[in-house]
Amino acid sequence: MESPQTIQTDQAPSPTGPFVQARRVGNLLFIAGQRGIDPDSGELVEKTIEARARRTFENLKAIAEAAGGSLATFVSTVVYVKDMDAHRPVINRLYEEYFGPNLPTRTIVEVSRLNQDDIVEIEAVVMIPGAET
Repeated sequence: MESPQTIQTDQAPSPTGPFVQARRVGNLLFIAGQRGIDPDSGELVEKTIEARARRTFENLKAIAEAAGGSLATFVSTVVYVKDMDAHRPVINRLYEEYFGPNLPTRTIVEVSRLNQDDIVEIEAVVMIPGAET
C-alpha cells in the first residue's frame, strides 16, 4: 500500500491552520474544507453567498486539477452553510453550473459558525483517473 501524498497548489489558498489542502491515497483525493478565500491575496472575497461559493468551487477545482482530477471526477462533497434557506438555492445553482451532468453526491449542513465568521465551506472526495488503487 502506498503512503498518502500531500497535494498543494498556489492556485488555491494556503491552509489557515495545521492541515494541508489535500491528501491523495491511490486513486482517491481528499480535499480539506475550502472557503471563499482568494489564493492571491489570502483574503475572503466579497461577503455574498454567490461570490464566496463561486470562489470555493474554483479553489476545489484547482486542487483537484493539481492532483490530476477534474470537476467530472468529483465523487462526494460536504457543504457547510450558515443559512440553509438563503444559501442552499445558490449552492444548488452553482453545483449544477460547475458539475453539469457529473453531479457528485452531496450532504449540506447548516452550521452556527465557520472560521472567520465565513458563510460557506465545502470539502470533497475526488477520483483521480489512472491512479493505482
